[in-house]
Amino acid sequence: MSPVSPELGSGPEHLFLAKKVGVWDMECEYFISQTDEPVRAKGVDIVRALGPYWVLAEAKFELPGLTIEGQATTGYDPVAKRYRSTWIDSATPFLYTFEGSYQQERDLLELEGLNLDPQSGRPARYRSRELFGTPNDRLFELLVESSPGMETPILRYQYTRRE
Repeated sequence: MSPVSPELGSGPEHLFLAKKVGVWDMECEYFISQTDEPVRAKGVDIVRALGPYWVLAEAKFELPGLTIEGQATTGYDPVAKRYRSTWIDSATPFLYTFEGSYQQERDLLELEGLNLDPQSGRPARYRSRELFGTPNDRLFELLVESSPGMETPILRYQYTRRE
């Protein structure tokens, strides 16, 4: 197999992903109902690099009466010029896929995808926003389109770097 050509190599888009590498403590909020207080949980996210092109994240968090484990992949596709990401977890049988862009001036990775909504059983538009604060903190939010043009928050993770 031939190596990747230099123009498709690890540029600034791939270097950006290195910001995520490390061990992160998570403060989680799940918005089960729009009228109730969010369900709070704690967790840990271990993110490692897979070569210069991908980061792999393994998260584990404790909800009341339930432990959830999940895995994410994130990389930059130099041909499509888009970030691509996947998510799987122990609570759902679905593969979630996302793609989008990084806004350097806002230090924001924003991705979206059409994925199955486990509550309705129908496809729904999801959008994630990952805001990088200092090198030791970041904020992740996931929203779903509840009706055309209207988004509802599903979850929010506040990350603090442990290592």
